[in-house]
Amino acid sequence: MCSRRCRPRTRRLLMFDFTRFRRLAAAHWAEYRRAYAWFFGIGMIVQFVLVLIILSMPHGYTSLGNDGQGTIYFCGLFLTAPIFAGRYFQAMAKRESALVLMMRPASIFEKWLLAIIVIALLYPLVYTLAFYVCDVPAWLIAASQVQHALALLPKDAPEESTYLLRSTSYTLFVVWQPMHLWQFLGWNLMLAPFEAFAVLGSLYFRAMPFIKTILAAFFVLLASIFLSAIFDSNPAAFFGFWDDHTKLAAWQMVFFPSVWFGVPLLLWLSCFFALQEREIV
Repeated sequence: MCSRRCRPRTRRLLMFDFTRFRRLAAAHWAEYRRAYAWFFGIGMIVQFVLVLIILSMPHGYTSLGNDGQGTIYFCGLFLTAPIFAGRYFQAMAKRESALVLMMRPASIFEKWLLAIIVIALLYPLVYTLAFYVCDVPAWLIAASQVQHALALLPKDAPEESTYLLRSTSYTLFVVWQPMHLWQFLGWNLMLAPFEAFAVLGSLYFRAMPFIKTILAAFFVLLASIFLSAIFDSNPAAFFGFWDDHTKLAAWQMVFFPSVWFGVPLLLWLSCFFALQEREIV
């Protein structure tokens, strides 16, 4: 009897209608577009201030080479993406707004799918565009300062003094150019668990979800470090899997990809079931 009753409910949870999904996306955009604009605006202001501080320091332009731009990009992405993801279901923190969100005419699958599209796909793209709005002017200023510093150097200057002023080190950082496809995939798979964990915390914890999610992430990090120390594991081999996996053992060639793909998948599935628990029956 239970299986027969559960089948219609399961089908209702997994239903997908493109027209209804499009309306859900339009309603979400109309409600949160100002909040998203403020989020990216504050992020761009922080980056502008950071760049101005770097350029105002003596020889600060040496920190805005290709590697420096890449460091700013990935640090900003890995810091802001979980925050953005944790705020996606912020309406769940209040009972009144949670009721409005759950009563929208859309299935749980459609709401979950929209969250994945906005968080895992659209956010990195928009973040990249916002990053270049700040990065391109900073790169142009740094490159001009490098040319000015090179012009002031004597012709017989030793190579050590021109090491940080090589023109090849001050090219514009391009996200997809320095790394091949496997490395790009590795960076995205590394980011996905942070985003999914933030979403899961915002859905699982009913009160103070942001603080509790941070505490949970801290304890998970401590447990990971503790287990790594006990079993004397080699994290460098795991995190370097996408760079060079020719020297790995056979079991590592199977286990490492399973973890890379399995952890984000399990976390996003956990988000689906956590969202299902909030459904109004």
